Parts: sequence; C-alpha cells; structure tokens
Amino acid sequence: IRDRFMNIGLVILSYLMGSINFAYLVARFKGVNIQDLGSGNPGSSNVLRTMGKSYAIIVLIGDILKGFIPVIIGLNYDYSLILGFVAVIGHCFPIFYKFKGGKGVATYLGVILALSYKFFFIFGISWITFSLIFRLASFSSMVSSLMVFLYGYFFEINNYSMLLFIFFIIILFTHKENIVRLKNSREN
Repeated sequence: IRDRFMNIGLVILSYLMGSINFAYLVARFKGVNIQDLGSGNPGSSNVLRTMGKSYAIIVLIGDILKGFIPVIIGLNYDYSLILGFVAVIGHCFPIFYKFKGGKGVATYLGVILALSYKFFFIFGISWITFSLIFRLASFSSMVSSLMVFLYGYFFEINNYSMLLFIFFIIILFTHKENIVRLKNSREN
C-alpha cells in the first residue's frame, strides 16, 4: 500500500511540477501578464518575442527542468515515462492557470533529454535546420518532434516509440491554431 501511495504521489507531484509556468512567473516578476503580450501564449517563444532573450532563456531552462526532473526521479521507480508524460500534460493543461498552458515543447525537451541525449540532439538539429529554412518556430517544433519519433521508431530498441508518438500528437494538438495559420499563410 505504501508503494501505491508513493507512486500516486509522484504522479501528482509531476503534474504539479509541470503546471508551474515559468513564462507566467517571469512576466509577473516584470509586472505584466504574458497572456496580454504578443501571441498570448505562455511559452518561451512568446517571451522571447515580447520580453527578450534573457527572460526567454530563464523560461526555457525552467520548462526543460520540469520535464527532466520527473523522468530522472522515475528512473528509480521504473515508471519514468509516465512521470514525463504527466509533466508535459501539466504544462499544457496547468491546474494553476485554469488549464490554459503552453504548447509543451520545452517540457517535452526535458523529458527526451532525460530519456536519451540522442533524442534531444535530433530535436535540436532538426529544429535549427527547419527554423533556418522556414523561419517558423511552430512548424520547426512540430516537424522536429516527428523526427524524434521516427528516429526512435526505426533506430532505437526500447519502449519509447509509443510515448514519442503520443508526444508528437500532443504537440500537434497544442499547435492547432498555428496549423490553421500555416495553412492560411498567416503564421508569424
């Protein structure tokens, strides 16, 4: 019974950690509401566009860590994948902000970094490449998460493929407005 409570406690803790939104916190520190700036999205890209590079780096590191830490903790209990998934869900649908969160990409980065540095580098190289070619952060994030899934599916022998596919679907879902704008050639 104690182990079951421990497991449930870690899942709840991972969700709550994922629910901490560093974009909101950094913007509040500056005396503004991130939802009133730029695209209104509480993520590092919007912070970069509206508040500058130094604030965006703080947000990015915080969001990566909240995906990384639960997975590392979960490695000791053999359910790191669940904790990473729950942290990403917490970021996208945070209890502290009326379930209106970011797109989950940076927290996803923390999860894949904890699972395998290869996934992290594949995402990074893909994202930089597509960003330089297309100049669209949202498109680059979606395609790069697809690249990580494809790499995991075809070249890794582990049980991460299904999780990587689910993350790809979540990232597509959270970027649905961006997809509409891309389709209509109106994406920033």
